Amino acid sequence: EGPHVNSTGELPLDAFKLDRISGSYWRGDERNPMLSRIYGFAFETKAELDDFLHKRQLAMERDHRKLGEELDLFIQDPEVGVGLPLWMPNGTVIREELEKWAKEEEFKAGYLRVATPAITRAELYYRSGHLPYYAESMYPPMVLDDNEQYYLRPMNCPHHHKIYSARIRSYRDLPLRLAEYGNVFRYEKHGSLAGLLRVRAMCMNDAHIYCTPDQVESEFVAVMEMYRKYYDHLRLGNFRVRLSLHDPNSDKFVANEELWNKSEDMVRQVLKNLNISYDEEKGEAAFYGPKVDIQVKNLLGREETVSTCQLDFVMPERFDLTYIDKDGTPKRPYIVHRAPLSTHERIISFLIEFYGGAFPTWMAPVQVMIVPVNPALLDFAMSLKNDLRNQLFRIEVDDSSETFNKKIRDAVVKKIPNIWVVGEREKANNTVTWRRYAVKDQITIPIPQAIEVLKKLREKRIMDNFSDVPLPLD
Repeated sequence: EGPHVNSTGELPLDAFKLDRISGSYWRGDERNPMLSRIYGFAFETKAELDDFLHKRQLAMERDHRKLGEELDLFIQDPEVGVGLPLWMPNGTVIREELEKWAKEEEFKAGYLRVATPAITRAELYYRSGHLPYYAESMYPPMVLDDNEQYYLRPMNCPHHHKIYSARIRSYRDLPLRLAEYGNVFRYEKHGSLAGLLRVRAMCMNDAHIYCTPDQVESEFVAVMEMYRKYYDHLRLGNFRVRLSLHDPNSDKFVANEELWNKSEDMVRQVLKNLNISYDEEKGEAAFYGPKVDIQVKNLLGREETVSTCQLDFVMPERFDLTYIDKDGTPKRPYIVHRAPLSTHERIISFLIEFYGGAFPTWMAPVQVMIVPVNPALLDFAMSLKNDLRNQLFRIEVDDSSETFNKKIRDAVVKKIPNIWVVGEREKANNTVTWRRYAVKDQITIPIPQAIEVLKKLREKRIMDNFSDVPLPLD
């Protein structure tokens, strides 16, 4: 990538390190001689090299593909197809907890839930403009019903627009916020697929807000506040906001310079009013309007787009979307496209790596592992487990024949957030000794109090996977 030097003699000796070697045929032809390829790292200072090597090691240890396999979160199977992840029970718990949280927040914010099919006639995408321009990123059509073409949907937007247009809308109905966790399918190139980060089948935290021009700013503000609430709560603090604008010299964007400038100024003003720092990048907008991209850095510092929020002035025209205004005349709404929690696949890939696979209690596949110190206490442990499962907690008992210390190590390796140890003393006093994944110290507390603490961890979605977060004992 550079910068380049004329000779390796120009490299500081303490800021240079060989990494590995591999073989490669000359010009990629196996009939040619095998050459040795040497990989190495070079930085201007030793401190930069050491920092990079530390981050690289951490990234390798926390790679979501590695942890996904070790923690039994998801798999990919060649018979199913590349880029088509299968969610295991543990991974499905994380998906469902995120989805439950999003649905609660959206309900409080006035969203209405809808459900739409994952397949549609080609005409819908010709109307939206995704065909033919987006065709390379779509699965090929299925020819059905007297040679009609049907496509797996690559996005939910056109279906939601159809729901809006199915009824006559008044200005009193707006803003109308339609939300759906929708499954979408995109034919990503084989070489670009990467674990959960880039896949061909995904489930999106999608919603579309139909509003009057006067409501655009307040709706966009509310959406950006929702983004900030999610990311602050999840501690995804290492992100950058990018305002993606159109390029007037490109034919990629709908030709309406007046509306482009007006829409971009609207979004720019919202970000300024919220005191959100941002960078502008020309040519990165959606073809139908400006967007705000949330750029998150991975452990190596490489930037990825985790989610986006878009302002659309084109689709209302293409789908002939209107509302009856106060003066009795039909007007075009604006549309805000938003997906703050991205797709399950992308957001969970980030969370796995940022948390190192150690999820908070409310999101963890197993919330508590009960470890009896000897077989005689197994009935007591099972009774406690059954009581907690009846209260919808995800509880397991280690009833294996392993030693006590091995049971503790196994629970730690599985990154279970809470270990409850029960011995003769705990049974006699109706207590548990509570060990947290992120904390060295342990406490012994009465079982009724422990259950109340678990309820608070779940209901308040406390991020107890961080060592600076105490148990809510009060």
